[in-house]
Amino acid sequence: MKLGFIGTGIISSALVNGFCKAGIPDLHIWVSPRSKAKSAALHAAYPEIVTVAADNQAVIDNADWIFAALLPEAAEGILSELTFPKEKKFINLVMTLSTVRAREIIGDREILADVVPLTFAANRFGPAVIYPAIPEVCELMSHVSEPVPVETAKQMAILRAMSGMMSPYYMLISKLTDWCVANGLDEPSARRYVTGFYGALSKNAAVFPGPLEELAREATPGGINWQALTHLEEKDNYTEWTEILDPILQRVTKE
Repeated sequence: MKLGFIGTGIISSALVNGFCKAGIPDLHIWVSPRSKAKSAALHAAYPEIVTVAADNQAVIDNADWIFAALLPEAAEGILSELTFPKEKKFINLVMTLSTVRAREIIGDREILADVVPLTFAANRFGPAVIYPAIPEVCELMSHVSEPVPVETAKQMAILRAMSGMMSPYYMLISKLTDWCVANGLDEPSARRYVTGFYGALSKNAAVFPGPLEELAREATPGGINWQALTHLEEKDNYTEWTEILDPILQRVTKE
């Protein structure tokens, strides 16, 4: 398998780490030289697998699967200067680049998909949204994630918008961990409990057969969960979490 990454930033680094850990036979990965520090670090970590290409065109020339992981404001300009043979399979990671526009820039081809992986792909778990639902792309991404194929660009935009809640979630568990420490608990114990607690809640929610609000309200009246939920609802806290999704959705809707 020959993979290439145009743009070596946070998401590309996560994917390369995940693919390198997957034990794929005859895996070779070419990464673009920018950013220099991240591409050099990947080569240093996996010298037998990762090659830092001379430039973006060299990535395309050597790889069969091409991942475009460029900044939105630069993506079209960079891609339009490159030559993509028709047999190259194209995976778009650029937030603002639609599959329609990508075809206009690089030319039509059998496999061209929009994919939304996140940084946990480095550890080979978590969802990756895929549009359109191309089986070969789902198989590829299954090495580093749980593929979530969708049928329309609108569905892709909704889940892409949801991915914007990753940093707010991390900040939430950071603040909760800090609260534990401020009240006298050591940081390793606080982190282990907070992350384990929320991880278990997510697993439980995933298998709960009923509406998730029903699960949220399974609280003893007057108990501590009832107290916390009542306080946050009175502060209208949850509205803040959903209100931000509307402008994010508008920003990432591409078709």
